[in-house]
Amino acid sequence: MWLVLLLAAAPLEAARAYSLLSYVAGDYAMAVGPSGEVLSPQEFDEQRVFAADAARDLSASGATDLAAESERLGARIAVRALPREVVPAAHGLAERIAQRFQLAMLPRRAPDLRRGRAVYRQACAACHGADGTPRTEHLELPTRPLAFSSAQEIARLTPQRIFAAVNFGVPGTAMPSFGGAIDEDAIWDAAFAALLFGHPPAARARGEELLRKLPRRPDWLQLAVHTDDQLRVALSHSPFSGEDREAVIAAIRSRFGDPAAPEAAR
Repeated sequence: MWLVLLLAAAPLEAARAYSLLSYVAGDYAMAVGPSGEVLSPQEFDEQRVFAADAARDLSASGATDLAAESERLGARIAVRALPREVVPAAHGLAERIAQRFQLAMLPRRAPDLRRGRAVYRQACAACHGADGTPRTEHLELPTRPLAFSSAQEIARLTPQRIFAAVNFGVPGTAMPSFGGAIDEDAIWDAAFAALLFGHPPAARARGEELLRKLPRRPDWLQLAVHTDDQLRVALSHSPFSGEDREAVIAAIRSRFGDPAAPEAAR
């Protein structure tokens, strides 16, 4: 399926490899520190699994040269290579996969956050929490679900990455694949909506006032591929204080029909 990502000739395995290597590029610095120390054994194990699975998928796609690169990347991860080496290598490999197979993982329309909230409640809340905070006391899961209510945990996430995780699942974790079970547009809606849990409604109201002072703001296609950390960098030269920048990001994320957003932002 996954029509929004794959053009006619692109194998599904290539799309999955792209997704896995994007995870490595985004999360390796959370697994291994700047001196090669393991910051999180669980995250570190996941990075090795992702690189190995990407190599197998690329081999199955007929891209043996890219598969060999992924294997070499996995070998570097196994010896705890520094993030400044692994992150750009993973990002570059993911980009070459996208170019080779003409992948373009983007939503087909602006998100409907009202619908996204509903999809989240139905498909995601049981593990990730109705308010974005996992409550797993009564769930037997091998790994802890991500807390969307944590600004720190969502800082490196994009709707694109969430979309990929929902479609393919995340190897080595409790995150299953919902590909084919949920409409693709609805998954995009939920991916955009999930990132709102880390941005309180009060901050969004303040941010909407500040947005009027900006000459430009990102559109939904740009928001699909940018993290909160990247938005912070983009606002770093603005006249806003740190608190106001957070409010602006909250307002930008909530401008597509979020039922929890202030009326002015709808």
